[in-house]
Amino acid sequence: MPQLKRYGNRSGTLVPLRQAGSQDWEKLGEAYYPKLGGNTVKHSKTIKALIVAFTLGMFATANAADIHAVKVKGAIPTAPDNPFWSERYGPTALKHVIIDMDPQMITNPMWPNPSVKYVFAKAATNGKEIAVHLEWNDPTRNDIMVQSQQYKDQAAIMFPLNQGGEEPPFTMGGDGERVNIWQWKATWDKEGAGRNDNSAMSDMEDQYDNMVMGSGSYYMYEPDGKLSGLDTAHKSGTKSGSAANRGAGDISKRSSNIDFGMGKNEGVFNSGRATGNILSDASMRSSAVEDLNAEGFSTLTTQAQQDVQGQGNWRNNRWSVVFKRSLSSGDSNDTQFSGSKTPMAIAIWDGQNKERNGQKAVTQWNTLHY
Repeated sequence: MPQLKRYGNRSGTLVPLRQAGSQDWEKLGEAYYPKLGGNTVKHSKTIKALIVAFTLGMFATANAADIHAVKVKGAIPTAPDNPFWSERYGPTALKHVIIDMDPQMITNPMWPNPSVKYVFAKAATNGKEIAVHLEWNDPTRNDIMVQSQQYKDQAAIMFPLNQGGEEPPFTMGGDGERVNIWQWKATWDKEGAGRNDNSAMSDMEDQYDNMVMGSGSYYMYEPDGKLSGLDTAHKSGTKSGSAANRGAGDISKRSSNIDFGMGKNEGVFNSGRATGNILSDASMRSSAVEDLNAEGFSTLTTQAQQDVQGQGNWRNNRWSVVFKRSLSSGDSNDTQFSGSKTPMAIAIWDGQNKERNGQKAVTQWNTLHY
C-alpha cells in the first residue's frame, strides 16, 4: 500500500478523501488515509521570506511540500469530477500530497483561526499544459455573494514570475518581485464564467423574492434615449414603444412592481460592466479562475489577458478545484514553465467563516515538479 506524505507539523485523523466517480470511496479513503501525521520534510524558505515573517511576528509552521506532476498523454480535463482526477482509477490516482495550511498572521487583518487546516494537492502535465488539482474539506457551499453578509469560497495558487532567481517573499511577492496568482472563485463558477454571457449572474432580486424595484429609485432612461421595459426578455425600445408596452417610460401603465429590465442584465446601468470590469461582467471571464499579478500586499491586479482555465466542484462536503494553463503562454505577465520545477504557494478562503482578502489559510512556498 503506498505511503502518502503529509507536509506539516500537525498530527491527527484526516477525513477520508471523496472523489466524484468513486462509488465506494469511503473504504478506499479509510484504507489510504488513516491517521497520518508528523513531520516528513524540513522547511525550504528563502532568507527574505523568513525575515519578513519574523519581523512581523509570525513564523510559518507548515513544512514545504514537493508536488510531482504526473506525466500524461492527451488533453487534461478541467472538470474536477472527471475520472482523470479520480482517486480510485485514472492516471492521477493516489498521487496526492497532503499540505497543512497556516493562518495568515503577517499583515492586518490577521486571521489566527482559518477553517481549512489541510489541503490535498496533485498535478499533471502533458508536455504542453500544466494542471493543479486541490481538494479540501468544506461542509458549506458558499457561491453567492450579493448580500453584505455573504462571502465566497475561494482558492488560489501563486508562482514567481521570475523562474531563474531567488524566491520572492511568499507574502504575495514584493516590490520588483512580481508573482503570478491564479485565483478560483466559487461565485464565478456559479455565474457561468466562460459562457460569454451574464444570464447566470446573481443580483439583489435573486436574493429577495418580494423585492420592489422601479418604484422611483431607479434609472428611467438609457444614455441613448432608449428605455428598459418590463418585458421578460430584457429588451430595450423607444420611449413611446416602451410606454405602450407598459414599460418604464410610463409608470402609470405598469402592472407589476418588478422591473425586469433594471437588474443584472442591464449593462448600461452597471458602471462596472460599462467600464469593462471583469468582476462585474461574467462575459469577460474565460473561466472561473482569474489570472492576476501582485508585488506585495494591496497590489493585486487583474491581467488584461486571461490565460488560465479552471473549474470547481462541491460534493460530499468537499471542494475540488482544477487550475490549468499552457506551459508557455506568450504573456510577459505570466509565469513561464520552462524548466522542471517552480515554487508554488496555496491560499484558501472559507466564505462561511467570513474569510476574504488577507483573512485566509495560506502555505509558504512549496515545489511543483513538472
